[in-house]
Amino acid sequence: MRRLASAAAIITVAALTLVGCSGDQAGNEDVSTGNAALDELITAAQEEGSLVFYLTPPEQTGQELADLFAEKYGIDAQFVRMTGGELASRYSAEVDAGAPAADLVIPSYGEFVDIGIDEGWLTGLDEADIPEYKDFPEEGKIDGGRTAVVQFAPSALSWNTEALGDLPAPETFADLADPQYKGELLLTDPSSSQAYLQFWTMVADEYGMETVEAIADNAVRLYNSVVPMTEALGAGEGSVTGPNVGQVVTGAAEAGAPVEVAVPSLTTGPEIVMAISTDAQSPNAARLFAHFVLSEEAQEIINGAPGNISAYDYDEMPADYVRIDRDKALENEQAILDAFGI
Repeated sequence: MRRLASAAAIITVAALTLVGCSGDQAGNEDVSTGNAALDELITAAQEEGSLVFYLTPPEQTGQELADLFAEKYGIDAQFVRMTGGELASRYSAEVDAGAPAADLVIPSYGEFVDIGIDEGWLTGLDEADIPEYKDFPEEGKIDGGRTAVVQFAPSALSWNTEALGDLPAPETFADLADPQYKGELLLTDPSSSQAYLQFWTMVADEYGMETVEAIADNAVRLYNSVVPMTEALGAGEGSVTGPNVGQVVTGAAEAGAPVEVAVPSLTTGPEIVMAISTDAQSPNAARLFAHFVLSEEAQEIINGAPGNISAYDYDEMPADYVRIDRDKALENEQAILDAFGI
């Protein structure tokens, strides 16, 4: 059986503990929707009483989802927020150890999800018998509906308005290769997530690998995710970043950081998906939570921040948004890592 991490890896991720829960279980125990299959699922899920989910979107998103789920159904939801690489490693290690803790995962779409479904330790949404899944927009379904995009996060440019000084704000990702940004650029580490490999594949396809190399040469340092990168940007450790996520930059700006963000028309970005653990400890609660996450109500939570787009609003995607084939990105992995000197 293929695995993305060995059982020994669970030791290194054990420090990642549950960081959020839904609070009390004051929801309506007698929910009736008029949909017999959904009502039956709600009853079965309430008997289980709780679930655990892992996710890559910000902790605030996980908490808001957990709180509303508890309010609606009286079911406690606990979660762990991790980067894509951390989530894949932790979950795979738990599977190898025979003890997957998460009933459901919400990661960036990558090899982890496809391997999990192929090997049978994740169940695709098309096989999970989720009420009303057929009504979710087709633009959000991947691989015949095996998984679904619950959040499109088009990659953005961001900058520190104070640290930028007389430099112009970049308008395209190709602008980051300009020598004027030498020593000013903060970047994510392309080895930390397949989503970044897909991003740099887009840049290489559109502008050439020499542009990727020039951008990497301008970098001050690399970060394993956009959160510490944006914190460093706000602190003035660099003046420009890319790729970034609108939600993270907006949050930093609301906290007082002198940062701004813009999404170029030509971009790609992480696509956050969902799958259910085949050996979930609370399988019915997991299926109900999946139904909930796919609802327009929960989609407003996941995609409410600037820069995030729901499959229900796919017509709002950037004009030249590109969906990069993951296998192609993996073929480019070594060339990209070489460009960054990794």
